[in-house]
Amino acid sequence: MPCVGTGEVFLPRAKNVAFSSHGKYKMACLDTTLLIDLCHPHKKAGKNAVHKLIELVERGELLATTPFNVAELYVGVELAENRAEELDSVRRILAPMTVLTFGDRAQWQYAGITAHLRRIGRPVGDMDVLIAATAIAEGHCLVTRNDPHFTAIPHLVVETY
Repeated sequence: MPCVGTGEVFLPRAKNVAFSSHGKYKMACLDTTLLIDLCHPHKKAGKNAVHKLIELVERGELLATTPFNVAELYVGVELAENRAEELDSVRRILAPMTVLTFGDRAQWQYAGITAHLRRIGRPVGDMDVLIAATAIAEGHCLVTRNDPHFTAIPHLVVETY
């Protein structure tokens, strides 16, 4: 069974990865940038996020996010002037999504990715590695506006908007 990684201790890719007829992932893990932008659809980034979400749904993608993205959204709630309104927006955005778990496979992905990035001298923030590890472990592509944070992570499929 091929392993995810380049000689590091990575677990095999998730077995339940679903592909569409054109070979694209059928599951999309939405990063915090997209989720925040969806909360502000009147701004340019928000409009782009809405168009990307429509594209994903039309392709038959299953929508998910990670507990780390949810935690980042909750930081925004804590910092908001109107916490109740911001929390309502976050809940509406998250309602139709699956929040993935950070299980054993993802934990090993995190360890392998972090070790690899340290070896090559390109460390990435822990939250981004946790998000990437979860997406890889679950066989999801990651949809983000912040792709420079994820380009050094091996075997992560990234879609931008």
